[in-house]
Amino acid sequence: MKTKTLAVLATAIIAATSWQASAKEQTVTNAQLADQATLAVDWTQQSGEYRALAYQAFNVARMSFDKIRQEAKENGSKEKLAVVVDLDETMINNSAYAAWQIKHGTSFSPKTWSEWVHSEESRAIPGAVAFSKYIDSHGGTVFYVSNRSEKNLKPTMANLKKLGFANVTDKTVLLKTTTSDKKPRREKIMGEGYKIVMLLGDNLNDLDSKVIGKSNKIRREHVDAEKALYGVKYIVLPNPTYGGWEAGMAKDYYQLNNAGKSKLRHDVLYSWNGK
Repeated sequence: MKTKTLAVLATAIIAATSWQASAKEQTVTNAQLADQATLAVDWTQQSGEYRALAYQAFNVARMSFDKIRQEAKENGSKEKLAVVVDLDETMINNSAYAAWQIKHGTSFSPKTWSEWVHSEESRAIPGAVAFSKYIDSHGGTVFYVSNRSEKNLKPTMANLKKLGFANVTDKTVLLKTTTSDKKPRREKIMGEGYKIVMLLGDNLNDLDSKVIGKSNKIRREHVDAEKALYGVKYIVLPNPTYGGWEAGMAKDYYQLNNAGKSKLRHDVLYSWNGK
């Protein structure tokens, strides 16, 4: 077992070295790297399938909440029911910012992201506003738990209110302060007497802190182990543009340069070996 572990480790080190060595042999600009997301952003903005998956997610979430609420009523439970939702690419759509990166040939930066947030131009995901209102009017409380910076609370709340989301307050909108791990914020909600009965997100990290920083292999295995919870307690929205899965492709993914990232994105493809 020890020999096998060492072999796997050696393979990983060789692969990482290969990506960086390859990076010295070619140049990949920010524009070229950003352009690789074009089709994903096209799909998000243009396809009926994207909208269908969003509506499907919220329809399933509503049905699951109804069942949970009915069971609580039958059991005489007096617990306050909470539904925790992520914001970006779960309740609101930021694909316009991704499209801006592509058109300007630039990568993500905290500065331009903050400018985007302050523009208050994020759009509602199809079905998201209606879902928030449904939970609010049927005995539940929606908590908007996002890894947007706490510094961006004011424009974030203004954007949500403009779109018509229910119960948007400084008590229900919980943004990032010191950590991107949402567990402390979920514990804060429970500490105020709520029972979290459902979590919605576009990233596995939104649902369970156990997968944060883990490889995609571990993330896939985690999903398989908890498959019975999806569509019941865990509701996932589609996001092919970014997320924990990208960093999950390799250890220290974000330390790779553009050429290293580009090569890795191709190297991990599961491909047909036909002629």
